[in-house]
Amino acid sequence: EALTALLEQHFSELRANQEAIGDNLYRQLEALHAITSILPVRYPLPPMRGWAISPDFGSLLVAEIHDKKPHVVMELGSGVSTLLIAYCLERLGRGRVVAYDHDADYCAKTRDNIKRHALDRFAEVVHAPLTKVQLGEDRWDWYDTTRIETGEKTDLLVIDGPPGQIQALSRYPALPLLYKQLAGKAVILLDDAARSDEKLIVDRWTGEFTDLSHEYLALEKGASILRRKQ
Repeated sequence: EALTALLEQHFSELRANQEAIGDNLYRQLEALHAITSILPVRYPLPPMRGWAISPDFGSLLVAEIHDKKPHVVMELGSGVSTLLIAYCLERLGRGRVVAYDHDADYCAKTRDNIKRHALDRFAEVVHAPLTKVQLGEDRWDWYDTTRIETGEKTDLLVIDGPPGQIQALSRYPALPLLYKQLAGKAVILLDDAARSDEKLIVDRWTGEFTDLSHEYLALEKGASILRRKQ
């Protein structure tokens, strides 16, 4: 009887896991269909698995840009998300995204994809190697701030880097270093927000920048939306 109970529990958990995998797969396919039905994609998109954003985060990006209609988008990390942002801006007929990436090879791949998709007018990738930056008493490995443009205010900030394995709370410096660069009603999208580090980062941000509201979305990797209340 005990063995039968254990087997029943095991198969119940297995069925639940399979259902969860199937539900997530459906959500990702649904999100990908939504993206390609809205955007005039001219060339195959890179895979949205692994390190890349998931389709549901891509769909969130498309919706946010459609609603906010930003002029200036800054992205930390580059890839398929850069293409989606640029396609959205092209659809709006204006705007520009500048993506900063610490990996020179990845920068080159994203630039090649931008050319393949004929999005040069709307997207740029800047190689910004990781360097030491000082925030209070702490030093962080973060993008070379001398490479970051500080002219026009940023309407939408998309944070998908640096990689989490570089250091604890690796994406924390983004707001302390870039907050003054944000427009009055700027929106910040943080990918991988289901991770414990990202949850701690958002707690620190909202504690330090009290004019930020926060909404968490239970996407495949989790997403946090922070909006300035001004």
